[in-house]
Amino acid sequence: MAHDKFHSIVHRAEGLWDRARFHAKRATGLLGTPILLAYRGFQTPDGLWLRGRVIEDQGVISAEHTESILGNVWLSLKRYETDEIRGARIAYSAGGVTGEVTTDEEGYFDLTIEHPARSEAAPWLPVELILIHAPYYDLRPLGAKAEIRVVSPKARFGVISDIDDTIVKTGATNFLKHWRTVAANSARSRTAFPGVTHLYRALAEGEAGPQTNPIFYVSSSPWNLFDLFERFMVLHDIPLGPMLLKDFGLDATKWLTGGHDDHKLKMIERIISAHPRLSFVLIGDSGQRDAVIYAEAARRYPGRVLAVYIRDVTGGHLAEEADEGVLALQRAGIPVTVAPTLETAAHQAAEAGLARSSVIGEVRAAIEQRRREEGDSEDSAGDSQETSRS
Repeated sequence: MAHDKFHSIVHRAEGLWDRARFHAKRATGLLGTPILLAYRGFQTPDGLWLRGRVIEDQGVISAEHTESILGNVWLSLKRYETDEIRGARIAYSAGGVTGEVTTDEEGYFDLTIEHPARSEAAPWLPVELILIHAPYYDLRPLGAKAEIRVVSPKARFGVISDIDDTIVKTGATNFLKHWRTVAANSARSRTAFPGVTHLYRALAEGEAGPQTNPIFYVSSSPWNLFDLFERFMVLHDIPLGPMLLKDFGLDATKWLTGGHDDHKLKMIERIISAHPRLSFVLIGDSGQRDAVIYAEAARRYPGRVLAVYIRDVTGGHLAEEADEGVLALQRAGIPVTVAPTLETAAHQAAEAGLARSSVIGEVRAAIEQRRREEGDSEDSAGDSQETSRS
């Protein structure tokens, strides 16, 4: 009770501070230029859902890649310290359906488009968005395009993947390494794990083409990083998919980002429930309780989890609860791989008929290439040290 009361007081104080800051900026003519952000959506039993946000443009999303540490830290601070625009009105149009939606106190908007006309052959349905009004801001209508994942009837299964330390190296288990990576405000500064591109593309392939089987990304990272993740996937040719990230901030019901497990499990349930005819492959890592979360998802949805692939980021020393999660999955008859690379996962996917057999060689070659590159880098560093000593 006392905790809830304190949370309520802090939430009200934050609201007062935000309003005071907004009025001060307005009075001094310092209001910025609104920007309309559109995130990828997906189909649900109720219609097609997507999310977006309206904030002041601080030049973060359009910033060019830089190697400057101070420059990246500054951009990252601005990325998290957003000036959201509440009460903004957005008009939308998709598949012959039109309407309007309004942003909440954090600048977010969620919309569900009921029963639009759409082609089942297309993996993505385009949605036109127009920011038509932002209270106290002088603006011309601002457009943006969003895409909603439409699943082909030829899809055999779906994939639900974590992001941090599963497809992109962030060092999430080490606080300092993680924030050093996060502070690098460029998709080019981030490293993809070898074989990710090949395995994910092979899993996505099917009768309807390279995007037959949908891939969804669930992470405890905040929505503030959406554009970085998206650009990272494009740079590394990783299949795009809807991302379900977390709200970063204080609201009436949570502190900052809320619980890690609750968020991931809730989003996984949302995806599985939205696609009742599909079973899923779940991919994660050993550093953030993914095995435990996936075991609970499998328990709640019997027969809907085809396989689980876990990247071992703990050097073979799984935490006790992670080990219990793996055992629970195995007892349920679900194939599980736990390995530091994706080669074992590629073998399982090929043997189970989830991916073409050639993916094994592709993933293995990518891993070997990375090892050679890292070996050359270490040799070069060693040569430099020897030269400096002599």
